[in-house]
This record gives sequence, C-alpha cells and structure tokens, in this order.
Amino acid sequence: MYRCEFCKAVQPPRTRCQHVPVETRPAEYPSRPKANKLRIGRKNKHFDDPGGAGYEIKREALACPSCAAEFYQKQREAEESAFA
Repeated sequence: MYRCEFCKAVQPPRTRCQHVPVETRPAEYPSRPKANKLRIGRKNKHFDDPGGAGYEIKREALACPSCAAEFYQKQREAEESAFA
C-alpha cells in the first residue's frame, strides 16, 4: 500500500507504484583516463571512460498506474506542442 502523490489516494495492496520523474537537471561528466579495467588473457587492460552530458532525475514521485499514464500523456502533448 502506498499513497499516490498526484491524486493523494491510498492504493490497495499489490498495486504497483510507478516512479515518475517530476524534475530533471542537466549534468556533465568529465572524461576519466584508465577508469575501466578488463582482463584479457592474463593481463589487465585499462580503458578510458569518455564521460558525456545529459540529464539526471532531480526529483521523482510515486504514482498509481492511472496517474502515471495521465502524466506521461500530458508530457508527450507538451513536447509535441513545443516542436510544432
């Protein structure tokens, strides 16, 4: 049992919750030389991690399946209207 953070209703037992990302933030990771180690035969080889940029989840909410579907539908509509 859990309380949906969107509709504030207590869900019955065995209802799966969905973690919905409410806020995101941009993130940038630096490259790391010799970060990954892989064993080839008897020797260990070190490989570089290239790093990169993207988005991280800043805050997420617990949602019931119906509220999560509604949230994702609204998010999809907002993205389509932004590109149109």
